[in-house]
Amino acid sequence: MCFLLPSPKGKPEYCRISLSVQSSPAPLTAAEEELRQIKINEVQTDVSVDAKHQTLQGVAFPISQEAFQALEKLNNRQLNYVQLEIDIKNEIIILANTINTELKDLPKRIPKDAARYHFFLYKHSHEGDYLESIVFIYSMPGYTCSIREQMLYSSCKSPLLEIVERQLQMDIIRKIEIDNGDELTADFLYEEVHPKQHAHKQSFAKPKGPSGKRGIRRIIRGPAETEATTE
Repeated sequence: MCFLLPSPKGKPEYCRISLSVQSSPAPLTAAEEELRQIKINEVQTDVSVDAKHQTLQGVAFPISQEAFQALEKLNNRQLNYVQLEIDIKNEIIILANTINTELKDLPKRIPKDAARYHFFLYKHSHEGDYLESIVFIYSMPGYTCSIREQMLYSSCKSPLLEIVERQLQMDIIRKIEIDNGDELTADFLYEEVHPKQHAHKQSFAKPKGPSGKRGIRRIIRGPAETEATTE
């Protein structure tokens, strides 16, 4: 609301000043200010290779140059396996190993007492075509890892994949989470990469009648039989 105050000069500026005062927002409460700060922090979603920061998906730790170069080689098919780990003390993702790995050797690469990120070049045939598909495997052995380690690996996973897919243009065909290397059989990996498609929908089964006894069986007589019985 605006009140026009009498002025000997009749300047309209008084009205504009009154409007600005009346339309100014009320001061935020402590809870509203906290919510505003949270929203400001949430919009900081940039992902970088070199710096640690908060994102919508989690905490993005920087990736060491050695690890990044190994991922580049995998993407160019110069390597077929890259394993990464988090250096928790220094808060950085580092290279664990790049041992040449065949499918039969993959379960042996999964540590039983520590979490890891694995990038595997899955060479196989599908419907007569030879394929080389990059599979991402996040291994977390569960209760053998500390709560902090579990939280860090879980939180860093999505930002790491965003960096790899966006900056390296890596086409990751499948992302798998396991707690035991024994799960990585040839059949399991094939079905994960090429899930079976159900072409035909299951037809509805006819409902069964009520279970148990049906009661006394009734005989329906024709008209001639009814008359003969009456006589």
